[in-house]
Amino acid sequence: MGELEESKVAIVTGAASGIGAALTRHLTDTNHLVLGVDLNSAKLSALKEDTGCATIVGDIASEEFNQAVASHANELFGRLDHVFLNAGILGRNIELQGTEFKINDLEQPRYQKIRSINFDAVVFGTVATSPYLASTGGGSILVTASIAGLTAWNRDPFYTATKHAAVGWVRGIAPALQSQKISINAICPGGVATPLVGLERLESGNPNLLNPKQVAHAMLEIAQQNSTGKAFVIKAGQEPLTQVYDFAIIEGFPA
Repeated sequence: MGELEESKVAIVTGAASGIGAALTRHLTDTNHLVLGVDLNSAKLSALKEDTGCATIVGDIASEEFNQAVASHANELFGRLDHVFLNAGILGRNIELQGTEFKINDLEQPRYQKIRSINFDAVVFGTVATSPYLASTGGGSILVTASIAGLTAWNRDPFYTATKHAAVGWVRGIAPALQSQKISINAICPGGVATPLVGLERLESGNPNLLNPKQVAHAMLEIAQQNSTGKAFVIKAGQEPLTQVYDFAIIEGFPA
């Protein structure tokens, strides 16, 4: 019981690979109790064996599943301190990322899937976990967005749009959560050496790609800060590595 009282509890979505797996390892290495969430049961089982984290398999695009995840974390650990809404997918298949986007590339089922994972799951995850965070005196939510959520990536407008939406949600919902002592921020990485960037770029040793461990360390640091409603940019070669994005102020808005 003493271990539960001393350790912070975290939920990580998209935990089975890439940034999510690196973050889960970093959290368990720093005395956190983690519930890893993913649709890939095989990779999630391997992560559990490697780190000792708890796991739950399911589709984070489902509102009901998000409620089940939050409830399960509370049943396992009796509290919740940090939520990392990290799951995400590209809008276009990786082999198309080097080609120019054409308007007839729009496929309705693909668009709906991207939106549901990259944005709907962020909203559902926030709503599902915030009561549990508030019940133990507050905590933090960190959304994995992207630099594409702050600028225009014309090779993948679907991905760009959903990541802009995620950043907008973070900024818009922050005041409501702050009243419950919950912070919410977005991390916006540049290119990261994960399967999302493609095998060729992974094997090239591209110096412009971040190591997932770098992103994981930055994520925990942001989660432990007091700021809220911010977007933090992290990209290779930048000093300091993590920087707050300076949004333009529109005079008179919000009123």
